[in-house]
Amino acid sequence: MIYLDNAATTQADQDVIDSFSKVNQTFYFNPNSPHLAGLQAEQLLLKAKDEINRVLRLNHRYEIIFTSGATESNNMALKGVAYRKRENANEIITSVLEHPSVLEVMRYLEAKQGFKLKYVNVTENGKVDVDHLKSIMTDKVGLVTCMYVNNVMGQIQPIQAIANLLADYPRAHFHVDGVQALGKISMNFKGIDSLSLSGHKFNGLKGQGLLLIKNTQNIEPIIHGGGQEYGLRSGTINLPMAISMVKAIKNAVNHTQELNLRLKEYNDRLTTFLSKYKGVYILSPQDASPQIINIGFPGVKGEVLVNAFSKYGVMVSTTSACSSKRGKLNEVLLAMDIAETSIEGSIRLSMGARTSEEDILGFEDKFKIIYEEIKELLK
Repeated sequence: MIYLDNAATTQADQDVIDSFSKVNQTFYFNPNSPHLAGLQAEQLLLKAKDEINRVLRLNHRYEIIFTSGATESNNMALKGVAYRKRENANEIITSVLEHPSVLEVMRYLEAKQGFKLKYVNVTENGKVDVDHLKSIMTDKVGLVTCMYVNNVMGQIQPIQAIANLLADYPRAHFHVDGVQALGKISMNFKGIDSLSLSGHKFNGLKGQGLLLIKNTQNIEPIIHGGGQEYGLRSGTINLPMAISMVKAIKNAVNHTQELNLRLKEYNDRLTTFLSKYKGVYILSPQDASPQIINIGFPGVKGEVLVNAFSKYGVMVSTTSACSSKRGKLNEVLLAMDIAETSIEGSIRLSMGARTSEEDILGFEDKFKIIYEEIKELLK
């Protein structure tokens, strides 16, 4: 099998699995229990957070909250911040670039909670339009959200430009979905108020998430109970998940530069290869993060292409796996003014730490076969 759907999920590293198993067997205690074993578990949890602080170079600017994944982290941050700021700053800003776990939360806040939702424009190369963002900012904006790397076509967003702009608006909380960035590109946390991560996107385990937040007083809890995690995420902390996520983060961060260079090489090779085929278009911008390539086949449905590649043992996705079964045109590609026929016929290749040169060669071989089957349909 040739697996090119790493933006959807990745294979867990063996040392991450081993770490989970070891802690699950030896430190199965509740970190909130007052006895000696519970105190030992609590110390292990605190050491895990210290290690994340060190590896990500956070300089103790953020509280670290373990969650079940970025969907939960995004919900906690966006709803919690919006509710806390409702009285004095009830305007919220997003763009259609966002993952459903952000975009649908923002739409819920507008439709069900009475917040005023504004959409910032998207440029033709898939970036948030910072000039337009500046034009719609007011002192009533309490929340702005932008992903670090887009999950559909890989564009790196102007995070620092947005952070610099928001510095003039102290009421505005800046939340960043960093899921597709960690381990793929270098990250700058300056000016970010909260950030979400998901372990299974960088060879960790499913069910592993993180929320980094600067000031826990600025967020209203949406989960209530025993008061764990600064009162923001009640419930018994999953210590084995937390410890093994530290291992996944360290692996990802330590190999970011090497992986980035390798994926750039693969990306360049694939885009050069694909550009030789009539009727096939690279939709991802040239300055996108290297792990994602979005390809348009006008005249052929994306689902047909996914099935064709699957038949030959190549796993790819249409748009993003979280929304590819909904059957509607992708909002990200529409915002980039890409033709509807290209969007309908778009697929996403996404590479990762385990992608090899053999995978790239194998994809090219299978592509040649599939192209012969569909070339008469291409427009």
